[in-house]
Amino acid sequence: MEQRKRIGVIGGGFAGLTAAYRLAHQGFEVTLWERNQYGGQAGTFPVGDTQLEIFYHHLFKSDTSIAGLAEELGIGDRLVWLPSNVGYFTDGKIYPLNGAKDVLKLGSIPFHDRIRLGAVTFYLQHVTDWKKYEKITAHDWLQRALGKRAYDKTLGAQLRAKFGRYYDEVAMVWFWGKIWLRTTSRRNPLDQEKLGYFTGSFRTMVDALVDGCERVGVTMRVGDPITSLEQVRDDKGWSVGTESIDQPEPFDAIIATVPSPVFQTMVPNLPQTYADQLGRLNYEAAVVAILELDRPLTDIYWLNIADDDMPFTGIIEHTNFVDSSVYGGRRFVYLSKYLEPDHPYFTMDDDRLIDEYVPHLKKVNLDFDQSWIRNTWVFRERAAQPIIPLNYSEMIPSHRTPLHGLYLANTTQIYPEDRGTNYSVRLGNDIAKLVQEDLTIFDRSRPGDVSSRLAD
Repeated sequence: MEQRKRIGVIGGGFAGLTAAYRLAHQGFEVTLWERNQYGGQAGTFPVGDTQLEIFYHHLFKSDTSIAGLAEELGIGDRLVWLPSNVGYFTDGKIYPLNGAKDVLKLGSIPFHDRIRLGAVTFYLQHVTDWKKYEKITAHDWLQRALGKRAYDKTLGAQLRAKFGRYYDEVAMVWFWGKIWLRTTSRRNPLDQEKLGYFTGSFRTMVDALVDGCERVGVTMRVGDPITSLEQVRDDKGWSVGTESIDQPEPFDAIIATVPSPVFQTMVPNLPQTYADQLGRLNYEAAVVAILELDRPLTDIYWLNIADDDMPFTGIIEHTNFVDSSVYGGRRFVYLSKYLEPDHPYFTMDDDRLIDEYVPHLKKVNLDFDQSWIRNTWVFRERAAQPIIPLNYSEMIPSHRTPLHGLYLANTTQIYPEDRGTNYSVRLGNDIAKLVQEDLTIFDRSRPGDVSSRLAD
């Protein structure tokens, strides 16, 4: 009887879990390793008798890959669509920003600038050919379209808050993608936006996917870091060592779903051309402080910050989206900050970071008092947001690395859409299909016949 091909998957986020599930379902022998907790950036922590995400999450109506997988796993009824409201903070004031009428009321800029902002937004909502936006930065395109004054007070302020020193290098295709996502979350532009969330948190989806992997025979190893990853002589597979095993295990193929810098550390013998390609792609880090309050801070779910003096990028008041009764009346607010990994906030002591943030909340709500805070948490991610420069489609590294049987599938390869749980599921589907096809080809062909067919 022919021995089953063995595939190793490194990383238990949505891409890794989905790939492992798909490949095991196709009859491969699959092992998945996760260093910390399943779910990756959609990981959770306990809050009473439920869970809360370490980084805020929701879905858009266009997120069909993850919605379809939820149905397949039998939890489609746990995905609910809830009304959402968006606000904009600038010049010490909160402005609702849920549609065209709110744009016309945006008092931080003159009326004719509001007309211009609304027209630009409407135009971008109807653009389907995104490729033309690869060759111009969002900074240049938006400043030209809006005029410098409106740009600096609105979308330019958000770009600066989001991307820091990279704000004028990000391609317009990234910004177009954000506008398109918001559009697809409303069947009718006049309707209130509804966003998706899983009853019981995104942990519901993660648990269902882990259970699905176990049902189809995936060997799940959480908390067992990989200590060695080496190519077997004559390109006959890979050898993987971990802290829990005495002898490295053999695999026919390895899929790594980790960030590129981590991948380069794991595989220091990558051919230089591919390593250089990975090295040209940068990430922004993220710091999220979560406050448990005894009352609402605002009545807004997603508050964009357009104030260069504020230390955080956005205020996401989760319990203005998911009712606080789910948490026994407790209320939770995320203070989000994207930053460069060398920013002081990334390594700052948690208590000191909270002390830096809290005084600024009084700008948002004059009545706010520190006594409202019942608890705090701080979470960090070094590779939170890939930076999308000009002509990014020409820079994306191939899933097939130059080392036979070694594959990479991470957020730098999600394009033109931005990283997110839906696109990580799609990435997992795609890499599983690619690896399955490759191993099938190698089974049916002489090794010398196929190497050129697998080169990109």
